[in-house]
Amino acid sequence: MNKLLLKNCFFKFYLRLLALINSNNYTMKTKFNGILTLLLAFIVQVSFAQVKTITGTVSDNSGSLPGVSVIIKGSTIGAETDFDGKYSIKAKAGDVLVFRYLGYKPSEKIVGSSNIINLTMEEDANVLEEIVVVGYGTSTKKSFTGTATTVTAENLEAKNFTNVSQALTGEVAGVSVINTSGQPGTIGTVRIRGYGSPLGNRAPLYVIDGVPFSGAGELNAINPGDIKTTTVLKDATATAIYGSRGANGVILITTKSGSSNEKSYIEVDVKSGVNFQQIARYDVIKSPEQYVGLVWEGLYNRGVVTNNANPTDFANNTLLTINGIGDGYNMWDAATGDALIDPATRTVRAGVNRLYTPERYADIAFGTGIRTETNLRMSGGSEKSKYFVSAGYLEDAGYSLNSEYKRYTTRINLTSDVKTWLKLGANFGYAYSESKNNGQTDGAENIFEFSDKMAPLYPVYARYPNTGNLVPDPVYGGAQFDYGSPTGLTAPVPFTRSRPNSDLLNPIGSATLDFVGSQEHAINGNFSADFKFTDWLKFETRFGGQYSFNRRHNAANHVYGPSSNSNGTLTISDGINWSKTFLQLLRFNKSFDDHSLEVIAAHETFETSLAYSQQYKQEVLLPGVFNLSNYLLENQPSFGYINESGIESYFGQATYNYANKYFFSGSIRTDGSSRFINEKWGTFGSVGGSWIVSEEDFMTDSFLSYLKLKASYGITGDQQGPGTATAFTRYNTSYVGGLAISEAVVGNPDLTWETSKMIQGGVEMSFGNYLDVNVDYYRKNTDNLFFNQRVGPSSGISSILVNDGEVLNSGLEFEVNAYLIKKEDFSLNLSFNGEMLSNEMVTLPLDVSTGLPKIIDENSSTDGNYAFTEGRSIFDFYMREWAGVDPSDGAPMWYQYYDDKNNNNVLDAGEGDFATLEDGTSSSTSTMYEYQLLAENANIKKTTTKTYADGTQKYIDKSFIPDLRGAFRISGKIKNFDFSTQFTYSLGGYAYDAQYAELMSDRFGAAGNNYHSDILLRWQNPGDVTGVPILSDNAVVNASSTSSRFITSTDYLGLNNARVGYTVPSNFITKSGVDSINLWVSGDNLFLNTVRNGFNPNTSEAGNSGRALYAPATTITMGVRVKF
Repeated sequence: MNKLLLKNCFFKFYLRLLALINSNNYTMKTKFNGILTLLLAFIVQVSFAQVKTITGTVSDNSGSLPGVSVIIKGSTIGAETDFDGKYSIKAKAGDVLVFRYLGYKPSEKIVGSSNIINLTMEEDANVLEEIVVVGYGTSTKKSFTGTATTVTAENLEAKNFTNVSQALTGEVAGVSVINTSGQPGTIGTVRIRGYGSPLGNRAPLYVIDGVPFSGAGELNAINPGDIKTTTVLKDATATAIYGSRGANGVILITTKSGSSNEKSYIEVDVKSGVNFQQIARYDVIKSPEQYVGLVWEGLYNRGVVTNNANPTDFANNTLLTINGIGDGYNMWDAATGDALIDPATRTVRAGVNRLYTPERYADIAFGTGIRTETNLRMSGGSEKSKYFVSAGYLEDAGYSLNSEYKRYTTRINLTSDVKTWLKLGANFGYAYSESKNNGQTDGAENIFEFSDKMAPLYPVYARYPNTGNLVPDPVYGGAQFDYGSPTGLTAPVPFTRSRPNSDLLNPIGSATLDFVGSQEHAINGNFSADFKFTDWLKFETRFGGQYSFNRRHNAANHVYGPSSNSNGTLTISDGINWSKTFLQLLRFNKSFDDHSLEVIAAHETFETSLAYSQQYKQEVLLPGVFNLSNYLLENQPSFGYINESGIESYFGQATYNYANKYFFSGSIRTDGSSRFINEKWGTFGSVGGSWIVSEEDFMTDSFLSYLKLKASYGITGDQQGPGTATAFTRYNTSYVGGLAISEAVVGNPDLTWETSKMIQGGVEMSFGNYLDVNVDYYRKNTDNLFFNQRVGPSSGISSILVNDGEVLNSGLEFEVNAYLIKKEDFSLNLSFNGEMLSNEMVTLPLDVSTGLPKIIDENSSTDGNYAFTEGRSIFDFYMREWAGVDPSDGAPMWYQYYDDKNNNNVLDAGEGDFATLEDGTSSSTSTMYEYQLLAENANIKKTTTKTYADGTQKYIDKSFIPDLRGAFRISGKIKNFDFSTQFTYSLGGYAYDAQYAELMSDRFGAAGNNYHSDILLRWQNPGDVTGVPILSDNAVVNASSTSSRFITSTDYLGLNNARVGYTVPSNFITKSGVDSINLWVSGDNLFLNTVRNGFNPNTSEAGNSGRALYAPATTITMGVRVKF
């Protein structure tokens, strides 16, 4: 009730009562007047003294503290300090104010007569009691014996991505994120501690609020704004509790919840930004005149190489034909090749003019896309119940034509202490999303392929031959897209011509006229119940999971392009993915004297299913309606499948603490998997210990304020490498006059887990309040690797999947946090992380022909041009060695190795054949590697060859594995401004730049594709010394075939994120009802410096470049967050 109204009521009551007394001649009138007067004075005093405004400043030894929570104890009334550490709260005398701030000890102050309460908070020694989410529970930074790194919401929210995977870039030592596409909504590929299995699963396990996810595909259903913390578990002590799914690390995502320690709030943030391609693409030829000169030169050199009597006439006569630039694509006012090209300069003659200027595919394909995001969050609670509710909307348009992602999300998280012995919880999220992926066909008709590789002669829009006149589009209006030869047939005035570069295709046309997109509904969540039997014993149960339905449409138009002959086509693909987890866990936690013990025993089941179906029809009735009933003809059979699997688990864990400085932990878990037959069950576990050295008496006066030593060993497993039915023999069915069944794929009933054994040692230390350093060293041996083993032809099958071989991954990781300046109005911090890792095959799988481990395996790697052999990395390049260009004729050369048995420095007959070993027996691999390994007197030398097939396959002593990679962040504040920049880096690795190789090639013909600008360094005349071979219309072959020529350094430095924010001073908004306002501008993927523009080693797992890359976008975002 309003205080003024209350006082008025009491006054009115007093006056009426007084009047009543005076009107009646009571003998006790005087006494009653006195008593009522005293009563009124008391009531008025109470009403005035109940509530007052308390103000103050909260600081530490270095200055003011913004963001300190100030709560009236036992209530939900609270406030928060502003950027200057100031606060204001209404309280009454006797109330207790509770001050809380991460990294500091909580403080309490009783409200007395003063209206000003200032406080200097005491730091909590190195935040050692900071809660860390770990497997099936929580721990503290001090007591945890493993390695777990927590990424705060603050660091994640500084970046603008649709999901948490891409935001993890650079945040954690030993964690690499591969951003495979700039398409909005793409989920990044995350790898923890190097590369586990050569052919098996390498992905980490994602756990959302204690519930394992089935893969990373549903991460878009989690709004990053709803995430409180993301914790990465790396060593066996941290991951072994997850058993068969913990071998590749675990990522724990905890969503936001209500709190009884904070006042209720409403928070709104609005972001708006722009996506564009700031990071450069490959530097290709852009001038039509320059390009046509290169085409003419290639044709001329073909004449020379093939001994044509008149190479100049051959080039002139071929240039404007389909074997040159194509009939009808002469864009100049010169009618013949001779009139167009000056043979002396091999360039377009002076005085020749363009009839038109062709549009570049890149100019039309790439522009800017607008990104808009709005999130609403509400949270609060009491001592018994807490809630968190959110809703979000995202519209993210890519910089590529007709690519975008839309998402609507909502989440509700409720917990309630129903009884002192029963706590219930429910946490559910829903997301609906739409994705448009036009122009990104997996093949030649791809907008990114054309942008780099389409020659600058060929326009996006069609012209009538030998004119600059656009061909009108009678169906869609405007000008027709140029599809090459079909365009002449659809023109109002038909003509005949062909295009030598990607005839029949136009990705700008398909991106405009076709539709490729999907819609998805996704739900994730869990119910939980905690039963408290005693203060030290409770039972926890949780049932949760995920469900998603995804429908993808691929509709090709009925007029132009490859589907025009089918009068339009429609493919609809449906995917239903679900998983469910049911956990029952008993937890014992007891402390006595200097001892503390926690033990858990649990049972868990996990089931997952993926159902997929696809239907195809053609002959559209009403264009633009993407429904199967709108198409008449089904000339392809529908198909589908269901993959289901499950795991049942029993596990336990114990952690022990003595004197708060000696910590020990151990876990054991047994998993049974439906994927295996004879060996369904596997047992995994870990042991670990840590010693807080800084707690010892002899460290009292040490310069180290905190020192922790830790070590662990554990066994984890992985079952994801094989499919759900790989162990089982599968059959084909058909109906030919009756049901027919035939064996399709032979299974291996002995297939079982890959097993990883990891040992780790580490140190955590702090130097006062200014420097924190964490260092870990680990070695992880993974055996029972999944490999395909060849089977004799007599069995009727080529290979089966087996468990064989062993690989070692090891590394050193470090994290350094330096608090350089800590003043009231200015702070400056530097954080730096990195990893040095190595990878080595310890044992190769058996060679069934010899019964011994293979000596070298050239054919198994799926990552690139690598071979496996004992003692080398699975990422060591194995290929022909580039020997340069012959100055006499411009031909490419490679090295051919041989055994110079007579030591005459000449390759004699048979000396380059490694199929026969030194002792006369046959080599099992016919490789130089095996020959050298087994020969005692080999005299290996090399010479050059112009025949690619004669070049020797060998290890070129370069590896993808870098010497050092990581990230560093510079952050701080200046008065009400805050800022941060995050850089990523890598040093020492190599990759194969396949895109660059294609841009340096004429293997598709003289005008078969565009060229990189480095082609201008090509050989042109005898005596030229260059590394770029002759252009010859592919008369000289294999110049761009796989060799060390295109091995490229992966060294890079990137500006991954930058942010500047401003917090509005509280005194500006005190009377507005608003608690805080923060404004900011941020940028993502702002800068990348690599050895070559267009080459980005972060877009594939092994760093190699590939076709059809939607390069990551640069995003500039402005935002505002208002908290009530």
